[in-house]
Amino acid sequence: MKSAVWMLLLCMVAAKVSGYHILGVFPVPSRSHNHLAKGIVDSLLKAGHQVTWVTPYPYDNKNKNLKLVPVGTKVIADALDMTNLNNINQGVNVAKEFARNITTMTANTPAVREAVVKTQYDAVVTEWFFSEIDAGYAAVQQAPWILLGGTVYNSFLERLVDEVRSVPTVPFLMNSAPIPMNLWQRLVNTFFHCMITVTDWLEYLSTCERYNAYFSSLAAARGVPLPPLSEATNNVSILLVNSHPSFAPAQPVPPNVINVAGYHIPEDIPPLPKDLQDLLDSSKHGVVYFSMGSVLKSAALPEHIRRGLIQVLGELPYTVLWKFEEEITGLPKNVHVRPWMPQPSILAHPNVKLFITHGGLLSTMESLQYGIPLLAIPMFGDQPGNAERAIRNGYARKIKYGDDVADQLRVELKEMLNNDRYYKRAKYLSRLFRNRPVPPSKLISHYVELAIETKGAHHLRSPSRQYAWYARWMLDQAALLLVALYLVYRLARALLSLCCGKYKQKIKRN
Repeated sequence: MKSAVWMLLLCMVAAKVSGYHILGVFPVPSRSHNHLAKGIVDSLLKAGHQVTWVTPYPYDNKNKNLKLVPVGTKVIADALDMTNLNNINQGVNVAKEFARNITTMTANTPAVREAVVKTQYDAVVTEWFFSEIDAGYAAVQQAPWILLGGTVYNSFLERLVDEVRSVPTVPFLMNSAPIPMNLWQRLVNTFFHCMITVTDWLEYLSTCERYNAYFSSLAAARGVPLPPLSEATNNVSILLVNSHPSFAPAQPVPPNVINVAGYHIPEDIPPLPKDLQDLLDSSKHGVVYFSMGSVLKSAALPEHIRRGLIQVLGELPYTVLWKFEEEITGLPKNVHVRPWMPQPSILAHPNVKLFITHGGLLSTMESLQYGIPLLAIPMFGDQPGNAERAIRNGYARKIKYGDDVADQLRVELKEMLNNDRYYKRAKYLSRLFRNRPVPPSKLISHYVELAIETKGAHHLRSPSRQYAWYARWMLDQAALLLVALYLVYRLARALLSLCCGKYKQKIKRN
């Protein structure tokens, strides 16, 4: 018995020394999502683990423990138009269709299938992007499933690890309502949650068909049974959430939900290119940085909006850095355009006074990391909600995208650049955001290792996932109580009828 224990301990020590082998499936063709994936991969590599990374982007990293498995999902993003999403329902439908195309292409990529079949991994890490079906990779591997939530904690993620409790108090992922919500806003929030839940129920059979089509042959090739989709998606070992109470509402979560917001931001800030460094250093009045992220291209802006923005930015006494994918002629002297900008390094510069952004979550976090106020122009997805949270936290304002966006920009720039309360509030929230006992990147490797060593971190999971939905809502207890009350009612009525009948017979005899 003692020898068996010693052998087990030696195996665990050997695995710890040589590192675990981890499969990371991150096929979403977006630079911001790729930054999230890169942060996970770098954290695991730094901890000494081997990583096989499914990705649509190249990565110039010579680490011998990293293997890239390319997927061609970028062609899906190239055909996507994100500029005309006018409501929550439309945004969810587009995102779901986008996700279906990504999962289909990824699961049918020969190199991905070969990597899943021929290699045994100690854990599988995937990113949630309306892609619960990716649970199949961990199911086929019979390995712990670590899920990354690239958004703040929301009902989509909540339902995978716990009972959904947030609907009455926290706005839906794509709902920009404030907190606290009034009665009408809570009704709207509940309506959208119920609508999407019902839609998922209606789509469940087709989702199961896709799941079986993707993964049944992989499971057969590995000689393992493929669990049902419901069982596979109910097996999240660790949920890494891109959130933090400094900017997102605090919520009760089970212990396997870990806040890691900001983990993608390098602890050591990369130096700026010399020309940018000189430009920012010489900006005596300060710098305004303008970027609409990686999905929405500034070059896609209509010409009249583009010219209006250039005119407004040219009126500023500040240096303006604008991430713009095309060369623009006739720019004002203070406006500098580049197709790519080292965003964290720019935001870390002490002369930067304001960040004009689409309101993406990574940009929001990077502004908090360095204490830079935001002027948001939210377009779709979680951006309106991110902007609303930043406004509620007192360090941002927002503009509604439209033909008059330049006029709005002029008004809001004047308000924010002439009022230091936004800057002071951003610096205060930055202290909250950075005040943590452990860097978030260290938490990632720790909890991945914990999931592997405990074979799924079952001790951290919520017990609610062991009950059916009707049991979690106590509907079975309510039904039993109603049946019992009905039986008591029928019994009381029968006794009353019996007593009344005897009483009437007695009166007749008298």
